[in-house]
Amino acid sequence: MRQFLLAIALVCSGVNYPVSASEQRIRLGVALAPSSALIIIALENGYMAAEGVAVDVTTYASGKRALLDGLFTGEVDLVSASDAPVVFNSFARGDFKVIASIFSADNVNRVIARRDSGITQAADLRGKRVATQKASAVHFFLHLFLLENGLSEEDVRLSYMKAGKLPAALAQGRIDAFSMREPFISQAAAMLGAEKVVIMAEPGVYDQSDQVVVLDGTLKEKRSAIQRFLKALARAEDFIDNNPGQAAAILAKVLKGDRAALETLLKRSRFKLELTQTLFLRLEDEARWVVDAKLTSHGTPPNFLRYIDTGPLKAVRPNRVTIIE
Repeated sequence: MRQFLLAIALVCSGVNYPVSASEQRIRLGVALAPSSALIIIALENGYMAAEGVAVDVTTYASGKRALLDGLFTGEVDLVSASDAPVVFNSFARGDFKVIASIFSADNVNRVIARRDSGITQAADLRGKRVATQKASAVHFFLHLFLLENGLSEEDVRLSYMKAGKLPAALAQGRIDAFSMREPFISQAAAMLGAEKVVIMAEPGVYDQSDQVVVLDGTLKEKRSAIQRFLKALARAEDFIDNNPGQAAAILAKVLKGDRAALETLLKRSRFKLELTQTLFLRLEDEARWVVDAKLTSHGTPPNFLRYIDTGPLKAVRPNRVTIIE
């Protein structure tokens, strides 16, 4: 088993997986999150090299950061990112493609709040200082969470921070609550003490997913290597299906997380290579929210068929492509 040792930091570069000189190299951006399980398992178990893919790995705190700081700056060739950052950036540029979904779940995100701010339930967020990472999956989740509980963004004092800044901001009392995912929820709870916080979920309100995203130029130049990359992820999918305990142990080592919690996540989430009509409809829904919330100066959502290339996945798992083109 090849070791995939990732430091828990915003960016950590220079992890190489050498193969023969004839094999094409991909600069891969990996979000340090459980949703990256297929990529992490493929690297740890040597599936990339087995499929003839040489990779240089750069890690990021989130898929949004991988997209903005990695892919769009030219630092990496290919990243995974959740649907919300894909939607936000589709308003600003048209030079990238989604080639596969690798994760989906409807109970990933949480709102964590300080009890000493008078918050014990969602209704208590009214008038409170609530933060999240802007233009991200947790931002869209917060929007839906508030609506589900009879509130809106106008009912809270909303602010935006990078993911890594949120736990300390809550612990220091600069905000009353924030919307995020693990490991940041647990980090904040540990800083304050579990008895001093309330953690709120809303299962089913947001079925989010992570996508593999690549620039158009890279897709044209390295299409064969990218297809081999997807084959490696297909191997990782089979491994997770057949060995959930071992997969959880690998993720716990790489992400410095709790093995039992990760095994539960693997069982409750969908780690599948696919491109479905559901994804297309979700992107459209989120784009309408971006426009209605005036989070963009563009008045019309883009046509997301222009941002999806089904070819690479059809070459690997054609039965997983159900988007109507």
